Amino acid sequence: MPLTLWTDKYEVGVESLDADHIIIFSLINYIDEAIRLDASQKTIHRMLRVLILLAVEHFQREEILMNKNAYPDTKAHTAEHHKIVKKLQSLIEAYEKSPTANVSGEIINVLAAWMNGHVMETDMRYRPFLTGQEASPRDAASEQPQAEPEQPVGSGP
Repeated sequence: MPLTLWTDKYEVGVESLDADHIIIFSLINYIDEAIRLDASQKTIHRMLRVLILLAVEHFQREEILMNKNAYPDTKAHTAEHHKIVKKLQSLIEAYEKSPTANVSGEIINVLAAWMNGHVMETDMRYRPFLTGQEASPRDAASEQPQAEPEQPVGSGP
């Protein structure tokens, strides 16, 4: 049985963000099932790493849209994103060191809180500001600081 099913009550009104949420919810349910079915540590670890990558990309899209639309709570919302990622990373590290039922249970609790707490409460606050807006992966990439191109060795100015 899934931890939580995505339904329209989780819609934030931005197609790309709603699509992210559906994928993230699905992956969280798979992680929960993998833990309950005693999947290998390698399998669970890989799924957790993918979850963090998806979360970071999703959070970047949200933050871009919040900034573009002058959402007044952007700073606090972004700080919450950082807390979620930091907590997930620390749990993954704990799981790598000791893949016990206690650590697995804590991971599931954090994931469930993310789905039901962050999405239903924090994300819903930006809904009136962002409904109908979109952010593509290109937007996220263009907002990232660009590295200076490297000069070949020996080719001075």
